[in-house]
Amino acid sequence: MSFNKNIDVGEKLSGLFVIRNIELKSKDAQFYLKMEISNSSGRIYATYWDEDSQKISKELRRGVVVKILGRGIDVKGSRWLQIDAIRLANKDEVSVKELLPKGHYSCETLWERFSNYIDEIENPNLKNLLKRIFDDDKEFLEKFINYPAAKLWHGAYVGGLIEHTLRVAKICSVVSSFYPNCRKDLLLTGALIHDIGKVDEITTDGFFDYGVNGRLLGHITLGVIKLKETANEIKDFDEELLTELLHLVISHHGEAEKGSPIPPKTLEAIILHHADMLDAQAEGIEHIIERDLPIRGEFSNYIRILERFIYLDGYRKNSK
Repeated sequence: MSFNKNIDVGEKLSGLFVIRNIELKSKDAQFYLKMEISNSSGRIYATYWDEDSQKISKELRRGVVVKILGRGIDVKGSRWLQIDAIRLANKDEVSVKELLPKGHYSCETLWERFSNYIDEIENPNLKNLLKRIFDDDKEFLEKFINYPAAKLWHGAYVGGLIEHTLRVAKICSVVSSFYPNCRKDLLLTGALIHDIGKVDEITTDGFFDYGVNGRLLGHITLGVIKLKETANEIKDFDEELLTELLHLVISHHGEAEKGSPIPPKTLEAIILHHADMLDAQAEGIEHIIERDLPIRGEFSNYIRILERFIYLDGYRKNSK
């Protein structure tokens, strides 16, 4: 999510932002601040060139909320913000949570759709497991409904995690009907729990980032821990079934280079991996189209995570 599509050169902008990154730099013997800032509308790079740059750099740091007055400028084809005035926000001016980017659906709507998938599960072991994870742990559920699916790439907004999970579950539900040997209950359960570790991986203090557990363990490991602990609370839980569920979580990234130490080795694991990758890439490209459509030219900026440009002209013509 980015301001690039919204702010014009010279356009004035005033509001509250959280500082994602900040550096004190110098050019031609003059100090200035380079920042990345964000609020619920997106994120943007910004510079501040006034004489007090060095002084106020001691007050500003990553994660603090500031009140900013600035204007749009062009930096090598991208929109930045030239800050004319900046101060620390007062505690009563804004809640940090209000600065997070928002999704399109209410928590109630998302949870209703998610609950419908749990109701579809017929296997008593699997249904009991899902209810233990999502119904019995209210603190976990609150986070699962409100957390993003990723820091920046896809589903990087409040509710992004459950939205991503719902789309993966929908893809798996449809694909399961194509293959007679597919165990739909197992596949759907894997879809619903494959990213539960992200609740312990990502922090939401003003902007999305990876916490200590996220950086040291990652969401796959954290998800396996959560799944194992919950299954151990259920008397006589089928050990073979648990092993297959753990395999679904462990292998859903497909290969070691992308975070999965074991590749998918069951039909359900292969379907889940491709469903997860499909939604992550498609939703990420949706974001790229939204962000870069105002850019002149046939293609988007270079997308490093995909190692390619995205063709935009077709979407530009469709939007007219």
